Amino acid sequence: MPDPDPVPTGVSISRWKNTLLRQVHDLAAEFVRIESLGSEGYDGNAGDAETEWLDHLDALTAVRESTERIALSAGVPQSWIEHARDVGAGRIAAPGQPEVPEEPSEAKQFYLDMLGVDLWNLQRMAFVAAAREIRLSDTGYQFGRDPLAGRDYQRNMELLNTRVCALADAAEITVHEAEKLWGTAQTADARHMAAATINGWDDLAVEFAWRHYSKPNRDAALPPYLPVEAQRGEALHRIGVRPPSPQQLLDHATAALRADSAGETGIGHQGIEAAVDVALPQDSTWNWAPELSESGPVAAEPPQSSGPDP
Repeated sequence: MPDPDPVPTGVSISRWKNTLLRQVHDLAAEFVRIESLGSEGYDGNAGDAETEWLDHLDALTAVRESTERIALSAGVPQSWIEHARDVGAGRIAAPGQPEVPEEPSEAKQFYLDMLGVDLWNLQRMAFVAAAREIRLSDTGYQFGRDPLAGRDYQRNMELLNTRVCALADAAEITVHEAEKLWGTAQTADARHMAAATINGWDDLAVEFAWRHYSKPNRDAALPPYLPVEAQRGEALHRIGVRPPSPQQLLDHATAALRADSAGETGIGHQGIEAAVDVALPQDSTWNWAPELSESGPVAAEPPQSSGPDP
């Protein structure tokens, strides 16, 4: 592991001043090391061990104090000097040393992967159901309600939710992992993109997807490869975090679909144009108009279509 930086995080400093701070840090660290040995563990010369041990400590202190005075006279702030000394002595945590998360085991990674798949399907079901309900309520939807299929749809969502919770528990999911799966800004952006996509479907596409997800699901509520203890939800109770319920997903999907219809998603063409402007060189002049042939404008041919996807 590299030595901790004695300079406070985010501070720019010339190299020779940094060298002085590094010396203060190293001398403080060496003092702590020698002091921890004690006179019994100190390997000095043939003379009195305790005397040599104390002399060594005095010498380290004198050199460090001298170096601190040089650094102070060179314009290094006193707070920086004290920071370097405290880091070296271990009195404060070293800056810029984030904890490196452990690699998940193969079993844990497998559970997380399967959790991601089931959670994606559950979220998609929520969007399809929310889109259908909005069209039934607000527009002249071509298809009517079907209470029996609706109950099967809700049952399938509950089944997937049970699997998601069991997989999260089997993976012994952490708060960070849970936040990454269903609580970050990226998941909010994904909801906006899903809303824009499904709002672009016609009624037939929405109904086809809804009927597909409402078919009776014969799968077991809990996958056979899960350990028995995963059924008790111990990990989820321990971290106090649970995956969003089907009703929460439906509420999120409804809000995202309505916001997209109203043009309130915040990811429209203005954001794309701004990203393009940032990416292009500032000293370039771009002409986005189409080039015309000498014979005049050419009429665009309609796109060829092979019909709806199977």
